[in-house]
Amino acid sequence: MTAARPASRRLEVLRSVTIVSVSSYIEFALGLFVGVWIARALGPADFGRYAFTVWVCGLLIMFSNHALTTSSTKFIAEADGLGDPGAGSHIAWRLNRVQHASSAVVIGLFLLVLLVVRPVEWHDAPLVAAALVVLATASKANYAMWVAIAKGQERFETEAIATVVVGVLNVAMVMAATLAKAGLLAFVGIFTVCCLLLNLINRWAYRHYCQPFTPGPVPVELSVRLHRHLRLTAVLIIIVSVKAGGIEVFLLNSFATSTAVGFFAIAQTLTRGAVQLFSVGLTTTLLPYMAKTFGERGHEHAVRFLGEASRFYWAVGLVIAGLGLVTTPGLVTLMYGHRYADAIPAIEAMLVLAGLLLLGNGIAAYQTVVDRQDDRIRITVAALFINLAAGIALVPAYGLLGAVLSYAISRLSELMLAVHYLRKATTGGLPVAAMARLFAVGIVATLIAWTVTSTVPSPWGFIPGGVVFVGVFVPASVLVRYWGEDDFRLLAAIAQRFGPPGRLLLRGLHSLQGQRADTLS
Repeated sequence: MTAARPASRRLEVLRSVTIVSVSSYIEFALGLFVGVWIARALGPADFGRYAFTVWVCGLLIMFSNHALTTSSTKFIAEADGLGDPGAGSHIAWRLNRVQHASSAVVIGLFLLVLLVVRPVEWHDAPLVAAALVVLATASKANYAMWVAIAKGQERFETEAIATVVVGVLNVAMVMAATLAKAGLLAFVGIFTVCCLLLNLINRWAYRHYCQPFTPGPVPVELSVRLHRHLRLTAVLIIIVSVKAGGIEVFLLNSFATSTAVGFFAIAQTLTRGAVQLFSVGLTTTLLPYMAKTFGERGHEHAVRFLGEASRFYWAVGLVIAGLGLVTTPGLVTLMYGHRYADAIPAIEAMLVLAGLLLLGNGIAAYQTVVDRQDDRIRITVAALFINLAAGIALVPAYGLLGAVLSYAISRLSELMLAVHYLRKATTGGLPVAAMARLFAVGIVATLIAWTVTSTVPSPWGFIPGGVVFVGVFVPASVLVRYWGEDDFRLLAAIAQRFGPPGRLLLRGLHSLQGQRADTLS
């Protein structure tokens, strides 16, 4: 019975990861197509202005929701794990009301700031641009809140439906605007319409799949922890919203050109897309499942969950880094054209960074679940000051290169501090020896794939290079015994559902692992 329960939980996690991953792959493909189309339609300078406007919306959304989304997911899932889903419903109702008030305050302050400071990017129609930004912020901030509540209930269908439907509509609107030779404001308007549609479609899906939230009392002990978590996480997320590339965008906008802002935005977009493509399923489901495990079985099992997540994050991160180096030059030239060739070094650097630092997502989820937000605040404040110092020293002098270096210094510092505080909190969590073995595998696979890409005389040479990287990396990861017994048990359960092909794959992996297939049955 005890063995069956973890296996059942793993299959539940796998189902949720699959739902999120499939929808995210579709969203990523559609979003990448839209981003390339807009960049080609507007050109580097206007695309930089468009990217700045979207960045302002993202900043306002983070200020509006601050701790509310993370706290909703964590405490609703934890209440369910404690056997009190009613308390989760009451928490959702309470935090949703707070979200409305928070958005109103943030938007009001934004409008007051616009009376004093008017962005030069909106000089053609500042009132129209401001109205579009306000509507996009209010719509998407509330959408994110409802998605977080659904995740706390372990329902991931609502976000999947909304993102896929709106992604298709977005492609159609962008194509129509391009054919009509529309300008910057038209594309900002399309972005705003998509934010509004996300909200409306997600609300419809929520009512179909999720439990309604209602007013009511929250247990005193849970309420005290919730309010403490809200205060600490609000500070944390507001700092993160300023730090996460925001300092570089602001300094580039002030001391460089709109084109540099556009190149940095493309690097961020492709990096975020790669991370979502390979890890969004795990990232989206990790917090609610870890929180439920913490509520059901305590700290020890949350640490074990962190160890498993860290192994997957590290493997996925090395894939992102390796494929980023191998495929970026050819892929970017093919998609964006030679006008954007100067963005390639920044994209390569940020993809490698994103891959190697993906490990921090698991540590952040663990610190959130076990109520160590004070550690996260210390880490983030220190990284913010490092980011400020590096940005001021490097961006005005070196432009786009300085922005990439500043981003790298702050992110690496943040990961080192996160690992330091994790070591202070627990003795387990990171399988360092196995991670070192896989890192060596990643270097070898990247060198081989890079050689293949360089020797193929075609603009499509990055495709065989990428295939070779995966063909070397995946079997070698099994050969160096990176994956554990639990991973193979889960894989065996999945393979049985695919009949003979699944069993053939499993036998091949076991032959690499040096174990008999029946040891995991």
